[in-house]
Amino acid sequence: MRFRESEKAELKKSTAELKQALEDLCAFANTGQGTLCFGISDKGEIVGQEISDNTLKRVSTSILSLIEPRLYPNIYTQKIEGKDILIVEVKNGPERPYFYKGKAYKRVGTTNAYLSRYEIEKYLYERENPAYRFDKTTVKEYKAGVAAKTLKWFLKKAKEERNLPVNLSESRNIILGKLGLLTQDKLNFAGLMAFGKEIQRHFPDTIVKCALFEGIDKTGRILDHIEIKDNIFNQIDYAENFILRNIRKSAWINPQTARREEQYELPYLAIREAVANAVAHRDYRMPSHIDVAIFDDRVEVWSPGGLPLGIEMKDLFKKHISVLRNPAIAEVLFLAGYIERWGTGIDKMNGLMQEYELPIPEYEEISGSFVVVFRRKEVSAEDRLGTESVPSLSQVGEQVGEQVGEQVGEQVFSILKFCNLPRAKKAILAHLNLSNVYLNYKRNIYPLVKKELLKMTISDKPQSSKQRYVITEKGRGLLGRNLELPPSIS
Repeated sequence: MRFRESEKAELKKSTAELKQALEDLCAFANTGQGTLCFGISDKGEIVGQEISDNTLKRVSTSILSLIEPRLYPNIYTQKIEGKDILIVEVKNGPERPYFYKGKAYKRVGTTNAYLSRYEIEKYLYERENPAYRFDKTTVKEYKAGVAAKTLKWFLKKAKEERNLPVNLSESRNIILGKLGLLTQDKLNFAGLMAFGKEIQRHFPDTIVKCALFEGIDKTGRILDHIEIKDNIFNQIDYAENFILRNIRKSAWINPQTARREEQYELPYLAIREAVANAVAHRDYRMPSHIDVAIFDDRVEVWSPGGLPLGIEMKDLFKKHISVLRNPAIAEVLFLAGYIERWGTGIDKMNGLMQEYELPIPEYEEISGSFVVVFRRKEVSAEDRLGTESVPSLSQVGEQVGEQVGEQVGEQVFSILKFCNLPRAKKAILAHLNLSNVYLNYKRNIYPLVKKELLKMTISDKPQSSKQRYVITEKGRGLLGRNLELPPSIS
């Protein structure tokens, strides 16, 4: 039999190492569980331990007196290869955090590390508030009331999605109470995040930050970004829309139906699942925000707080219990159709990616956050035909050029028609309902100039505020078979 130290196992040659062993037991108690063996060297060699009544008494007394709050492990002896081994088993302690000589430890691999101040405060809060979670706490300083339009929209949505019985004649407080959004007749944190006004004024960290980076890391230029300061429903919708507008989308004409069909390079339902889970299950006590980062080769969704207690990374790939960090928030998102119950999110994302013949997402815990990574397929120039959105600025000109070949995309149609009269680039982008002038000029206007479908009215001053863009004869010819245009004004 071979023994090795691990995240849940510690080996000690004898009880002479009891002081260090107490630190290990404290770490096991705070991290989850672990087993410590006296009589086995750290190399896994069975050396045996002389065990008497005094030995057992000294070990148990030291654990009870030096670890606070009191820890009650399972202590017993076992013969291995004919030699006595003293075994101390620790399982999830109900009184976390535990301290040894005034310091709290956690297990990291085969070593111990100090608990951060945030982790200690988190354990203390959960220990002192067993009846409900943070999302059930009242927001005493909040007095702005409920956003009536959002609540009305939600009730209609919940009736459609989950057949929620709604009696609109009931008072607002009765409705909120039935939804679990009141604590002691006051709006709680979950109620604020769902139906509050000026939410981020009271909780500035409850935002979603989205950014599109040029290249494969955050040293590249930021090409597009938004900060979503809104309720949980809009946070999910706006973050999803940000991702979809910044990844590739293929378009083609179905020969059987003669209709235009489209498909994003990543399954949008998997994107939605990742974002919705981040909003539903993040740790709102943590002074951080949800991050959505898009790179040339991947899309990342970062959720503060890591996995909930009781769930480990290995559990994600097998049947596991659904541990809700924010049950009231999860409930309203479930009723509105944003998430499902019973821990099905991982399986859903994996299945959707496999349907697209893409690798399943990567799941990691990094710096106290749970991270979902969607790998993007490397696209060749031939494969980019028909693609409507690309991740890097260097590909934009070539790709939009492909759009305006034999098949003219709807957006190109719209630009050329709008530019029958000279238009400023800001006016063109406003017409398309696009922000970020620099990026969208490069994506939507410059390629048409390069293809001589638009021309500048001031040829030597492309950056001038007086610059205007107007359709060319080539552009008019491209549309001529499909659209009657009056004479252009130059």
